[in-house]
Amino acid sequence: MAKVERIEFESATLFKELVDKGQLKSLVSVKSSPYPKYCFKNTDKVADIVGKFVAQHNLKSDRSIDDCWKTFDKIIVNAEEKPQSIVTRNLKAVKRIVDEGYAYMLKRTCVDQYKKKCFVFYENDRISEIKNEEDAISRAKYEEKHTSSRKEMADTRMSELIKKAMEVK
Repeated sequence: MAKVERIEFESATLFKELVDKGQLKSLVSVKSSPYPKYCFKNTDKVADIVGKFVAQHNLKSDRSIDDCWKTFDKIIVNAEEKPQSIVTRNLKAVKRIVDEGYAYMLKRTCVDQYKKKCFVFYENDRISEIKNEEDAISRAKYEEKHTSSRKEMADTRMSELIKKAMEVK
């Protein structure tokens, strides 16, 4: 297997920029210890975005660029009790959480029992709210899709039975 080149950085601002520009699919992993380190596949698009970002920020892609780390230190690193985690696979929820300025709250990524990528955030009220809203939207779409397809199958089967009943006569 060919080794995929990767780009690693610590800036939550750069992470948000990559997500905003549709590169969440290129995210390989996020690991925290205690600060998050973001790792992306080194695609042309990712490299281009990172290159422009680094050029605009005095050749830096570390935490020194971001304003969020004082808050992070207060609520995570120096907290008497670490916040709970919240896990989601919903990419729309992840994008909204990042878009609302909580990129620094992404603790890590992992793969769940279904081999799907999960995002583990430190929990706060707003992140929980966004996750619940997006999950409700997803659930409604899923139920709508499956309810209508079951109805179509039932209608088709009913039509077949009616035709068959009429042929017997």
